[in-house]
Amino acid sequence: MIKRVSPPGKDPDAVPRNPQAAHVLQKKDFVDRVVAASGAKKADARPIIEATLAQLGKALSAGETLAVPPLGRARVNLERDQRGGEIITLRLRRRPSSIQQSAD
Repeated sequence: MIKRVSPPGKDPDAVPRNPQAAHVLQKKDFVDRVVAASGAKKADARPIIEATLAQLGKALSAGETLAVPPLGRARVNLERDQRGGEIITLRLRRRPSSIQQSAD
């Protein structure tokens, strides 16, 4: 079940995990990491990565729960439409083995 919220506002219960500004991974850097990890050519990997990201975005916009190991299970908790686009808040559940794999 997706909780839809119309009026903009801040969640008073939301507490940031780390008060410092989070590092933003840009798509270019993401593509570079995938190419390095897979050994694929950048020209071959880029359209596949872009199509994958587009499908993930469509699924999340539709409110679908994603079960994508080793990333984990992502469920839409909150969806809000605003002037600049939609805001989707996710709950991401990861298994300890997935967390260890991503740290390596």
